[in-house]
This record gives sequence, C-alpha cells and structure tokens, in this order.
Amino acid sequence: GIVLAADGEVPRPQPGPGTLAPGIRIGVGGAVDGLAAVGDARRLADTALSICPGSGGTVRLAEHLPAALVVSSPELGRTLAERVLGPLLRLEPADREVLLDTLTTWLACDGSAQRAGERLYCHRNTVLNRLRRCEQLTGRCLARP
Repeated sequence: GIVLAADGEVPRPQPGPGTLAPGIRIGVGGAVDGLAAVGDARRLADTALSICPGSGGTVRLAEHLPAALVVSSPELGRTLAERVLGPLLRLEPADREVLLDTLTTWLACDGSAQRAGERLYCHRNTVLNRLRRCEQLTGRCLARP
C-alpha cells in the first residue's frame, strides 16, 4: 500500500482489532517525493518484506539496513561474513555455535556481558571469555559493539 505522509515521515502501522493476525508480514520502505519514485519505494519495501520473519511482524527498512544490504546482495553478504567471521565459521560446529550465539546475544544486549550471561544462562565472565576468544580468532576488537 501507499500512504500519504504529509511531513515525509513514514508512520508506524497501528494495528487495530483483528488487523494483524499471526503470520501477517509487513515491509515498510521509505518516504519518497513524487510518483516517479514510487517504483523504487516499492522495491525497498519488498526488500524489507524479504527480511521479515516468517512468523509475521513489521520490518521498517531504515531500522534494518545491514540485513537489507545482505539480502539485496547475497554474494557480497557471504564475502563479508567470511572476511569478518571466517575463523569462527571454520570451527567445529558445537564450538562455532556457542561462540556465535554468545556474540549475537551480547550484541543484542548492547554490549552488556551481564545481560548476555543472563540470557545465555551463564556467568558474565564466561561471556567475556568467549568474546575474547572471538577477538583472538577474528583479529577484531569488540570494545565498541
């Protein structure tokens, strides 16, 4: 759908009674000026929809640009993943999963080892040790998540 936004700000979908049933997926692109740009906006909304979980929900493209970039160019996404995470990806599956889960959870917790530990059911020092191992393997500094 196309929404007229007087101030150029894309409004957030406001679910009403029965409007967002489970499994409904919404991809929201950005605001555009003029009809000539509607095609590009549709393409970007489709990109947002492609990263929306299968279980349903709303994805605003502006809030998920890294994921949208990877979806838009899978080969570049694979190259980037290999360059950044290559040494982790080549570990034994069980070891790789523990380190990637820890890294993902730590990032989702805004760099808080305490909160990540709570989510992972382990001590914060365990999280910090795993993150140090990620740093050693990748050569990347995680001081700034």
